[in-house]
Amino acid sequence: MTRLFAIILAGGRSARMGRDKGNLRLEGRSLVARAVGACAGCDGIVVVAPELPDEVDPGAVGLALEDPPFGGPVAGIAAGLDALPTCRPSDEVLLLACDLPLVVDVVQQLRAVPLGADGACLVDATGYSQFLAGRYRRPALTGALPSLTQARGRSVRSVLGRLDLALIAAPGITHDLDTPADAAAAGVQLD
Repeated sequence: MTRLFAIILAGGRSARMGRDKGNLRLEGRSLVARAVGACAGCDGIVVVAPELPDEVDPGAVGLALEDPPFGGPVAGIAAGLDALPTCRPSDEVLLLACDLPLVVDVVQQLRAVPLGADGACLVDATGYSQFLAGRYRRPALTGALPSLTQARGRSVRSVLGRLDLALIAAPGITHDLDTPADAAAAGVQLD
């Protein structure tokens, strides 16, 4: 039986945004809470962040953080995987950046698509693979990652770009929020 887990990455510096992206509010909820809600029904959810927003029930999700903090998304993925239960060969993982304003649509799309040998990820309007909007076979994801000591500072593309993934065109839902202008355009409350 396939188990589906979710790892939500929310532990970055948010340097271009100038504030913690996970706590930005869209339609009255933090981006992290929206991502957690989109993953309802998963067999386990891990948020990789220093702390959870108040509106996220700490009993409903796991919390992990790479050590030392701010090691980058690959180190965050490794920390998230480490916080999941023991791996079974059929396990799958939704891997999501916290700053996807259309995260509900992203998760619905990912749950509906057939996987390649190692998983699937969405592709934006420019043809860019959005590896942090993906669903992966957990053994393949784990096998692609460097050791925790070598994960720090590695790019997601250099690690996950080698996997055999189904690439799913999803130009209308894959944009993320990197800057205040991106956030404002998506309707995020910045005050």
